[in-house]
Amino acid sequence: MNEIEARVDALASRVASLKDWKQKYEEEKRKWDEEDDRKSKKIKELIEKAKAVEKLRAILIEFLGPAVFTTNTQPVEILNLEHKKLVVNLTHEERELNMTTETVNGKILFCALTELSKGGFTEAELSEALKEHGWNIGHTTLAPNLGGLARDGYLIRIEGKPTRYRLPQKVKFKREGKVSEQ
Repeated sequence: MNEIEARVDALASRVASLKDWKQKYEEEKRKWDEEDDRKSKKIKELIEKAKAVEKLRAILIEFLGPAVFTTNTQPVEILNLEHKKLVVNLTHEERELNMTTETVNGKILFCALTELSKGGFTEAELSEALKEHGWNIGHTTLAPNLGGLARDGYLIRIEGKPTRYRLPQKVKFKREGKVSEQ
Protein backbone atom coordinates (compact mmCIF):
# COMPACT_ATOMS: atom_id res chain seq x y z
CA MET A 1 0.00 0.00 0.00
CA ASN A 2 2.83 2.38 0.81
CA GLU A 3 4.32 1.73 -2.58
CA ILE A 4 1.08 2.73 -4.31
CA GLU A 5 0.78 5.85 -2.20
CA ALA A 6 4.36 6.78 -3.06
CA ARG A 7 3.68 6.31 -6.77
CA VAL A 8 0.45 8.35 -6.53
CA ASP A 9 2.38 11.13 -4.75
CA ALA A 10 5.11 11.03 -7.41
CA LEU A 11 2.50 11.23 -10.17
CA ALA A 12 0.71 14.07 -8.38
CA SER A 13 4.01 15.92 -8.10
CA ARG A 14 4.73 15.27 -11.78
CA VAL A 15 1.23 16.52 -12.76
CA ALA A 16 1.73 19.68 -10.70
CA SER A 17 5.11 20.22 -12.37
CA LEU A 18 3.57 19.75 -15.82
CA LYS A 19 0.77 22.19 -14.97
CA ASP A 20 3.37 24.78 -13.92
CA TRP A 21 5.31 24.20 -17.12
CA LYS A 22 2.11 24.50 -19.20
CA GLN A 23 1.21 27.77 -17.47
CA LYS A 24 4.70 29.19 -18.10
CA TYR A 25 4.55 28.05 -21.73
CA GLU A 26 1.16 29.68 -22.28
CA GLU A 27 2.38 32.89 -20.67
CA GLU A 28 5.49 33.00 -22.89
CA LYS A 29 3.37 32.21 -25.97
CA ARG A 30 1.01 35.07 -25.08
CA LYS A 31 4.01 37.43 -24.77
CA TRP A 32 5.35 36.30 -28.17
CA ASP A 33 1.94 36.76 -29.76
CA GLU A 34 1.67 40.27 -28.28
CA GLU A 35 5.17 41.08 -29.58
CA ASP A 36 4.22 39.78 -33.04
CA ASP A 37 1.07 41.91 -32.96
CA ARG A 38 3.13 45.01 -32.01
CA LYS A 39 5.61 44.31 -34.81
CA SER A 40 2.81 43.80 -37.32
CA LYS A 41 1.22 47.11 -36.27
CA LYS A 42 4.60 48.88 -36.59
CA ILE A 43 5.13 47.43 -40.09
CA LYS A 44 1.64 48.56 -41.12
CA GLU A 45 2.40 52.06 -39.77
CA LEU A 46 5.66 52.21 -41.74
CA ILE A 47 3.90 51.06 -44.93
CA GLU A 48 1.29 53.80 -44.43
CA LYS A 49 4.04 56.39 -43.90
CA ALA A 50 5.85 55.21 -47.04
CA LYS A 51 2.63 55.55 -49.04
CA ALA A 52 2.11 59.07 -47.65
CA VAL A 53 5.67 60.04 -48.59
CA GLU A 54 5.16 58.68 -52.10
CA LYS A 55 1.91 60.70 -52.44
CA LEU A 56 3.73 63.83 -51.24
CA ARG A 57 6.54 63.20 -53.73
CA ALA A 58 4.00 62.84 -56.57
CA ILE A 59 2.31 66.11 -55.55
CA LEU A 60 5.67 67.93 -55.37
CA ILE A 61 6.69 66.62 -58.80
CA GLU A 62 3.38 67.80 -60.21
CA PHE A 63 3.73 71.19 -58.52
CA LEU A 64 7.49 71.87 -58.97
CA GLY A 65 8.24 69.77 -61.99
CA PRO A 66 10.25 66.57 -62.42
CA ALA A 67 13.57 68.40 -62.81
CA VAL A 68 13.72 69.07 -59.06
CA PHE A 69 13.78 65.35 -58.23
CA THR A 70 16.30 64.11 -60.76
CA THR A 71 19.64 62.88 -59.54
CA ASN A 72 22.99 64.18 -60.69
CA THR A 73 24.55 61.53 -62.92
CA GLN A 74 27.74 63.38 -63.74
CA PRO A 75 30.93 61.55 -62.73
CA VAL A 76 32.67 62.71 -59.61
CA GLU A 77 36.35 63.52 -59.84
CA ILE A 78 38.49 62.75 -56.84
CA LEU A 79 41.65 64.74 -56.43
CA ASN A 80 44.10 63.55 -53.81
CA LEU A 81 46.85 65.94 -52.88
CA GLU A 82 49.61 65.04 -50.56
CA HIS A 83 52.56 67.17 -49.65
CA LYS A 84 55.29 66.29 -47.25
CA LYS A 85 58.19 68.41 -46.29
CA LEU A 86 61.01 66.79 -44.40
CA VAL A 87 63.43 69.01 -42.59
CA VAL A 88 66.22 67.40 -40.62
CA ASN A 89 68.48 69.54 -38.52
CA LEU A 90 71.26 67.48 -37.06
CA THR A 91 73.86 68.87 -34.77
CA HIS A 92 76.47 66.96 -32.91
CA GLU A 93 78.56 68.30 -30.16
CA GLU A 94 80.92 66.61 -27.87
CA ARG A 95 80.57 67.60 -24.29
CA GLU A 96 82.62 66.68 -21.36
CA LEU A 97 81.01 65.41 -18.23
CA ASN A 98 83.08 65.41 -15.08
CA MET A 99 82.24 62.78 -12.50
CA THR A 100 83.88 62.01 -9.24
CA THR A 101 83.93 58.93 -7.08
CA GLU A 102 82.21 61.04 -4.44
CA THR A 103 78.91 60.21 -6.18
CA VAL A 104 77.28 56.81 -6.70
CA ASN A 105 77.26 57.26 -10.49
CA GLY A 106 80.96 58.15 -10.43
CA LYS A 107 81.75 55.05 -8.38
CA ILE A 108 79.75 52.85 -10.78
CA LEU A 109 81.47 54.22 -13.89
CA PHE A 110 84.90 54.03 -12.23
CA CYS A 111 84.47 50.32 -11.47
CA ALA A 112 82.92 49.62 -14.89
CA LEU A 113 85.87 51.33 -16.61
CA THR A 114 88.71 49.96 -14.54
CA GLU A 115 87.73 46.55 -13.20
CA LEU A 116 84.74 44.96 -14.85
CA SER A 117 84.48 42.95 -18.06
CA LYS A 118 84.18 44.96 -21.27
CA GLY A 119 81.67 42.34 -22.46
CA GLY A 120 79.29 43.17 -19.65
CA PHE A 121 78.72 42.83 -15.95
CA THR A 122 75.82 42.13 -13.63
CA GLU A 123 74.67 44.23 -10.70
CA ALA A 124 76.07 41.57 -8.36
CA GLU A 125 79.53 41.75 -10.02
CA LEU A 126 79.44 45.53 -9.80
CA SER A 127 78.42 45.37 -6.15
CA GLU A 128 81.42 43.14 -5.39
CA ALA A 129 83.80 45.50 -7.22
CA LEU A 130 82.38 48.47 -5.30
CA LYS A 131 82.84 46.64 -1.99
CA GLU A 132 86.53 46.06 -2.85
CA HIS A 133 86.91 49.85 -2.80
CA GLY A 134 85.03 50.09 0.48
CA TRP A 135 81.90 51.46 -1.22
CA ASN A 136 79.04 49.44 0.22
CA ILE A 137 76.09 50.48 -1.95
CA GLY A 138 72.85 48.55 -1.46
CA HIS A 139 70.56 47.24 -4.20
CA THR A 140 67.90 49.92 -3.54
CA THR A 141 70.45 52.62 -4.43
CA LEU A 142 72.46 50.72 -7.01
CA ALA A 143 69.57 49.52 -9.21
CA PRO A 144 68.02 52.97 -9.91
CA ASN A 145 71.45 54.49 -10.55
CA LEU A 146 72.28 51.73 -13.05
CA GLY A 147 68.93 52.34 -14.75
CA GLY A 148 69.58 56.10 -14.86
CA LEU A 149 73.07 55.64 -16.34
CA ALA A 150 71.62 53.30 -18.97
CA ARG A 151 68.81 55.78 -19.75
CA ASP A 152 71.33 58.63 -20.12
CA GLY A 153 73.56 56.56 -22.42
CA TYR A 154 76.53 56.08 -20.09
CA LEU A 155 75.83 52.35 -19.83
CA ILE A 156 74.15 49.93 -22.20
CA ARG A 157 71.64 47.47 -20.78
CA ILE A 158 71.99 43.93 -22.12
CA GLU A 159 68.66 42.12 -21.69
CA GLY A 160 68.71 38.66 -20.24
CA LYS A 161 68.64 36.90 -16.90
CA PRO A 162 70.34 38.37 -15.03
CA THR A 163 70.44 41.81 -16.67
CA ARG A 164 73.93 42.82 -17.70
CA TYR A 165 75.42 46.24 -18.41
CA ARG A 166 78.41 47.37 -20.41
CA LEU A 167 80.09 50.63 -21.34
CA PRO A 168 79.13 52.04 -24.75
CA GLN A 169 81.80 51.66 -27.43
CA LYS A 170 81.39 55.13 -28.96
CA VAL A 171 81.82 57.08 -25.71
CA LYS A 172 85.28 58.25 -24.66
CA PHE A 173 86.06 57.79 -21.00
CA LYS A 174 88.97 59.68 -19.44
CA ARG A 175 90.45 58.44 -16.21
CA GLU A 176 93.05 60.61 -14.50
CA GLY A 177 94.47 61.88 -17.74
CA LYS A 178 94.08 58.60 -19.70
CA VAL A 179 91.56 58.38 -22.55
CA SER A 180 89.86 55.06 -22.89
CA GLU A 181 87.69 54.25 -25.89
CA GLN A 182 85.61 51.16 -25.51
